[in-house]
Amino acid sequence: MRNPTLSRRRLLVATGSVLAASALMCGGVTVWGSQMPTIEYVQASCGKEANMQKVLVAYASKCGSTGEVAQAIGATLCANGATVDVRRIEDVSDVTGYDAFVIGSAIRMGSWLPQAKHFVESNVTRLRSAPTAFFTVHMLNTDDSEESKAARSAYVAPVHALLEPQSEAFFAGKLDMSKMSFLDRMISRMMKAKDEDRRDWRAIAAWAGQLLPETP
Repeated sequence: MRNPTLSRRRLLVATGSVLAASALMCGGVTVWGSQMPTIEYVQASCGKEANMQKVLVAYASKCGSTGEVAQAIGATLCANGATVDVRRIEDVSDVTGYDAFVIGSAIRMGSWLPQAKHFVESNVTRLRSAPTAFFTVHMLNTDDSEESKAARSAYVAPVHALLEPQSEAFFAGKLDMSKMSFLDRMISRMMKAKDEDRRDWRAIAAWAGQLLPETP
C-alpha cells in the first residue's frame, strides 16, 4: 500500500520543479500569475530592392528577448543582401512572396512555444519547398554535455517531426525578471536566479551570416 504522505511530497516536488522551469523560461502560469508587464515585440523590415531575395524571420517569444535575437539575424541577412521582414509569429498571416524562412522560438516547459509549432504545422507545405532555418533561444542546457545535447534535441523534436531545417542553431537567452509575472519573479527569487543576459551576439551574427540561400 502506498504511503499517502510520501505521494503528496513527490507531487509537491514535481509541481515545484515545473513551476521553477516555467519561470526560468519566462513562461509563467497564467492562472496563478496573470498580471504580466507590457512587452514590446520586435517588428522590423529592411532592404527594398526588387531583385533581392525576400526572407521572413518569424519568432515566438514570451518576454521579448527572442525577438531581439530575430532582429539581429534579420540585420545580418540584410547586410548580406536580402530583403527581410522580422515578425512575431502571431502577426504573420501570409507566407507567400518569401523566398526563404528563418523561424525561432523561446523555450517553455521543455519545448518550443505552441504558436511556433502551430506556425510550422500550418505552413509546412510552403516551408518544405523553400530554404528554412530554425533557431532556439533558451536559458538551460547550454553546455556541450551529452545531457544538454539530448535536452536541446528534445526541445525541437515536435517541429523536426514536421520539417527538417537546412540549418539550425541554439542560443543562450536572457532572464529579465522585470518582464515576468509576479509569480514568476517570486519563483525565480526562490531559486536564487538573477537578471542575466547570456546572448552571444557574435555567434548569432556568425550563424545568420551563413544563411543567405540561393533562390529556389
